[in-house]
Amino acid sequence: MISNKICLNCGSSDLVSDRSLGGRMICSKCGSSSLRNKSFPLNRNKNIIYVVIALIILLIIVF
Repeated sequence: MISNKICLNCGSSDLVSDRSLGGRMICSKCGSSSLRNKSFPLNRNKNIIYVVIALIILLIIVF
């Protein structure tokens, strides 16, 4: 099964279900239960691309 979540602390995708916490997913490397989706950094990259495109268009219009 492919995991679509990663740990916020160490960035690992090695997650296990801890039975003592009621099946809550935790990181097997650092033990943290703070997780996020893998697609999160892609949204930041899209914003950077939009800013670069806007700057290029602005430069073309000015010159």
